[in-house]
Amino acid sequence: MNRVEEWVLENRDKIEKGVEIMGQGCEVLASTVGQFHPILEAVFVASAEILSNPDGKEARYLTEQFEKVNQKLEGIQDEIGKIALELQRSSMNKQNFDREAQIISQYEKFQDFINAKPKFKEKKKEKFISHFENTDRDLNLDALYNAVTGENISGDPMLETVLNTEQRGRRAVEEFCARVKKLFVMGIIAVMGHASLKDGVIGEDMVKKWQDRMEDVENRMKAAVDDCTQNFAVQAKMDVERELLDKPGSVDPEFTKSLLVILTRKYDWVSWSIRVFNHSGIFFWNWLAGKKYHGSGGGGNFFDLLTQNNIRVVVSFSADPKPINKNHLQDQIEKQKLKGNMVSVAQALCGSQPNCLVHARKTGRANFSPYGKTTFCKDIKLTQPAQLGLRTLRRVHAEQATYQDTNITPTL
Repeated sequence: MNRVEEWVLENRDKIEKGVEIMGQGCEVLASTVGQFHPILEAVFVASAEILSNPDGKEARYLTEQFEKVNQKLEGIQDEIGKIALELQRSSMNKQNFDREAQIISQYEKFQDFINAKPKFKEKKKEKFISHFENTDRDLNLDALYNAVTGENISGDPMLETVLNTEQRGRRAVEEFCARVKKLFVMGIIAVMGHASLKDGVIGEDMVKKWQDRMEDVENRMKAAVDDCTQNFAVQAKMDVERELLDKPGSVDPEFTKSLLVILTRKYDWVSWSIRVFNHSGIFFWNWLAGKKYHGSGGGGNFFDLLTQNNIRVVVSFSADPKPINKNHLQDQIEKQKLKGNMVSVAQALCGSQPNCLVHARKTGRANFSPYGKTTFCKDIKLTQPAQLGLRTLRRVHAEQATYQDTNITPTL
């Protein structure tokens, strides 16, 4: 068994795993680290083998894997404009706007060599080498790496710029990271292919250099996505505050739903519930137990805002909703309804549901507009006769009422 056969045998599973990940969605691409190392190393092995023994079993296998990688990378050319926009936002100069196009052209010339028939291999090799050297060699990839790390004219790491311009929009950040990662893979393949074909030897130092750089980029991408997921509550509050500056709001379902749409579109992995109240109403803000009891009985899974025209907006959320016992919840409400005291009701429910935001208030339908994410369960309806002057206990409004770490909003 020669060296190439041995290397392919040892790395076959890793190569195919890397190719598989290349075809995954943006969420996976943006969060994986180190999975493409075997693909990048394979470029060195494959380039020389394909040139010297194009009909060999290993050459055919590696060519097949490169073709699969190429299929996964299709479409990246159409997305270069989006990457250039971020480079422009980073105040990079005009020269760097062209780097991405040159990376793609270098990669395409290398693919021409890979896919050429045996009798044309040598000619395609020379064309690739000439094109690579006439399009700034590896300076294009260096420029892209420096843009990501901030070692550029502006001094601002590109991913930080993306986080700011996208306002911690997780999906937008993931999509951008996936595009840049694919571009890096294309660039590294071209750089390594040139070194292998030009020098005729495997440059282990170069392999390590670009594997390390790729891992550095991947770690930065993962950190950017983690920033979006870990700080979504802070950003969501800022988003709602900004929306309320333009829309003072009113107590009606359409206004409440419009806020919910904004949150669910941007933070689609989070469960949301929104309640809107007239701050000046006589029954408004009878009690918000979570505000007082979160410290001892639950997490800070809500925020509330007051609009310019005295409308209170309460937003609660959970990134990891779990079922709760609805029968137990109903029993707790039944025990408290005779008291007619919203403070007591809220305290009791908060005590029995320590990880929930509990909001209890007397019925004031004209001044109350709740809305929850449509994926939550429907309202729990409890009907009992009125007692001691209280309104009929008609419903426990809670699109999130069957989830811990979310909201329970009993309306008496």
